[in-house]
Amino acid sequence: MMLSNCQEATYAKVNRTMKDGSKEELECPVAIEFYNKIMGEVDLADQMANVYELDQKSCKCFFAYG
Repeated sequence: MMLSNCQEATYAKVNRTMKDGSKEELECPVAIEFYNKIMGEVDLADQMANVYELDQKSCKCFFAYG
């Protein structure tokens, strides 16, 4: 169940990739389509944050003065 106040209660046609690689067109609510589109970017950001995570709590910069 999903509640949205920024999309209309209409349906959109989306392509779903099946396990065998074929694509199937089906209808889903516009709010679900929007959520899936946005969550793709959030998931990518989460993956990158985990890959490039630093173990340090703070960052100290040292400069060489000549």
